[in-house]
Amino acid sequence: MCLALLGCAGSLDHPERFANLGQGPDAGPVNPPSDGGCDPVVDIFPLSCSSSSCHSAQSQQGNLDLESPGLPNRLVGKTAHGGPGLLIDPQNPAQSVLLLKVTSNPPFQFQMPLGAPPLSPNEMACLQAWVQAAVTP
Repeated sequence: MCLALLGCAGSLDHPERFANLGQGPDAGPVNPPSDGGCDPVVDIFPLSCSSSSCHSAQSQQGNLDLESPGLPNRLVGKTAHGGPGLLIDPQNPAQSVLLLKVTSNPPFQFQMPLGAPPLSPNEMACLQAWVQAAVTP
């Protein structure tokens, strides 16, 4: 039996970011800052998604570019590659593939970011708020 896992190899540009993954008794709040200070385009995508030749403008694994300008407009209502669903689902934001793929049990293939620590609870909350804001008029 042969098993091949496809992914994005590489190193972390900011390994200190993964020192505390938001787990344990001193993890702090799970909710994003009340002032809306989180921005996954700045705080999450460059470090976890578009580095290491995964979802950058050049590599676009799964035809997904999380680096170029125009997010989230390029993702809302767009079909995901590699499995069913919309990258950002305007009718049901909680079922957006962009959110589901970073959960511990994604609907298809592997949890993202592949080969790196999972997003922290704060990062997950930030991404959820960003997806919701993307579909809120």
